[in-house]
Amino acid sequence: MLTEIESPPAAAAPPTPAAPAPEDKRRYVHRLFTQIAPRYDWFNRLGSFGLDRRWRRAAVAQAGLGAGHRVLDVCAGTGDVSLLAARRHPEVGMIVGLDFTAAMLSLAQVKQRRAGAAVSWVQGDAQALPFKGATFDRVLIGFSTRNLSDLDGGLRELVRVLRPGGRLVILETGYPRHPLVRAGYQAFLFTVARTIGFLLTGRCWPFSYLARSVRQFLTPTQMLERLAACATQARYQPLSFGLASLYIATKRTGDARHA
Repeated sequence: MLTEIESPPAAAAPPTPAAPAPEDKRRYVHRLFTQIAPRYDWFNRLGSFGLDRRWRRAAVAQAGLGAGHRVLDVCAGTGDVSLLAARRHPEVGMIVGLDFTAAMLSLAQVKQRRAGAAVSWVQGDAQALPFKGATFDRVLIGFSTRNLSDLDGGLRELVRVLRPGGRLVILETGYPRHPLVRAGYQAFLFTVARTIGFLLTGRCWPFSYLARSVRQFLTPTQMLERLAACATQARYQPLSFGLASLYIATKRTGDARHA
């Protein structure tokens, strides 16, 4: 099932050379993922040497899904996390996969029909989620927080729909601790990964953006600080020697600002 949610556009901020207007980035990201959707899974497999599957399994395992849980997968893309959770935890009460891009969700629906998994799909904005506060027991988001035009607002929104004591799991690209490994990883993204993307889609600009978004994203310490400011207790777990990052945050109880 695919439900389209129309949300009002985010207010545009005056563009600056260092930070484009949020609404400009919002449109840019939508166009990017619409264009690369047909080859997105292939790019993930080849660009990560297949490690992205292991990373998603780790994210679902850390979510601690249980009987009756209401689960939201934000920026679900082609549905890999949602479908993995449905296959491994049929006892959960509900799984909803939400994405901004209809092209991605169409591919997710195809996978769902093949798998016979119980997932509901919603087209909507991660920064204006169409759900009441404290709706979900678990919220997951994979490789997408760096694409939010307002990261702080987006994190607050993820926490808002989470019940007190519920768990937010964020899977992101990594920040290897060793500077040489980190430099090599970023060089890989700008050379090999970008070349793979071009060969798969005939376009280079989307993968140049993705490489830049990794290089310019927060350090683990900075990300934990942002999560703490959203009334959560969070920890960081590096995956594959820091090539990917996992953040597990529990919403604190008794904080009306995030209810």
